[in-house]
Amino acid sequence: MTALQPVFVHGWACGPEIWQPVLAHLNLPHAHLIDLGYFAGAAGEQDDGQILTALEADRPVLGVGHSMGLMWLLSQRDWPPGSRFVGINTFGRFACSADFLQGIGQRVLARMQSGLARDAGAVVNSFRTRCGMEAVEPSRCHVSALQAGLSLLANGDVRAQIECLVAHDAACMVALAGGEDPIVSASMTQAAFPQDIKIEWQEKGQHMLPLTHPEFCAAHIQKLMKDAG
Repeated sequence: MTALQPVFVHGWACGPEIWQPVLAHLNLPHAHLIDLGYFAGAAGEQDDGQILTALEADRPVLGVGHSMGLMWLLSQRDWPPGSRFVGINTFGRFACSADFLQGIGQRVLARMQSGLARDAGAVVNSFRTRCGMEAVEPSRCHVSALQAGLSLLANGDVRAQIECLVAHDAACMVALAGGEDPIVSASMTQAAFPQDIKIEWQEKGQHMLPLTHPEFCAAHIQKLMKDAG
């Protein structure tokens, strides 16, 4: 358990504070909370550009990603053997494509990109309302970072990386999903992961399981750590 470096990455239009309820149930005092820089005054550990430099390159990680956070984490580098990953309300691909018809339409993401340039607060808070989160002050929005996140959602695809990870170790990843998630549907969740990956469902859960069901999230993180140890 102690060998894994814990790294937590939030999703789009969120911040690292979403992990506090989960961390309250875990004994991980040295967890790295990545801040993707969407909002001024967020409580993250590092700024983008220095974001993973604190990690030992050859030491396995416990990577926990919410929504886009898992995609972001897997797209950064090839992680050391023995690494473990927990994806919460997440996916290997988000946008619709010829081989992923369950994804979100590119036009939806393009409209959001255009909207960010006109009124970032309206786009962000519309999304946060759908997720069941409180609105943020529009002046806190970092438009360039939010646009970069939407670009990753539109173009990102880490399904091959997930397939490779699972081929080497079928128990290296677990996906936690909400049965009533308004952002990531059940069909999208099932299509976005290889069949070898176990999906743990919170039947009444929506898109913010780290906030609404922190004990559920923490229990599966602890199980993955125990199995790795």
